[in-house]
Amino acid sequence: MLTETTEAAYKRHKGIGPQVRQAYDKAIGQIFAELSSSDLEEFKVLYEKHENSDLDTETIINSTRSLMTKVVLEMNQCFFEGNDVENKLATLEMLKELFARYEGKDWNVNAAAPEELTRPLRMRSLDFSIHFMERQLEAQEKELEIAMAKSNANRERLKNVQDERVKLHVKIEEQLSLYREINQEINKEKL
Repeated sequence: MLTETTEAAYKRHKGIGPQVRQAYDKAIGQIFAELSSSDLEEFKVLYEKHENSDLDTETIINSTRSLMTKVVLEMNQCFFEGNDVENKLATLEMLKELFARYEGKDWNVNAAAPEELTRPLRMRSLDFSIHFMERQLEAQEKELEIAMAKSNANRERLKNVQDERVKLHVKIEEQLSLYREINQEINKEKL
């Protein structure tokens, strides 16, 4: 039933597009109607002074008026055809007719529940909280990357120190065993 009403309203308003287009064309025709040769008097004086000839301002104004009107009319035609204005105007008028019963209604905002009234604020607050937490997580991830890099560098340094200790320990053991051998030989000679 609503579809039939909608289609009927659309068909009723289908003719509004050409009417609006005619009104625009008429208004465009009047835009440059006020141009006159007196608008170019200052240019005419300068031209006559520098060129030593007469400037036909009436012809210039007429050609300018017709050219500008033609250009604006073509732009208007392209706008109407490229944007499907006639159908959109018919749709707009149909919607205005269908929802006319709501025009001027006093929507009682105070009758809404507090949860409904504050929902946009709460949602915005949650959005800000999420955004803040995301930024904190990004900062913590960067700090974690830096800490991990430092930790890996320290582990590498500690491993190098440990390797050096093992090497030194081996050298000390070798030296000790050499000293023991020398000590044993000295003790044998004394006997």
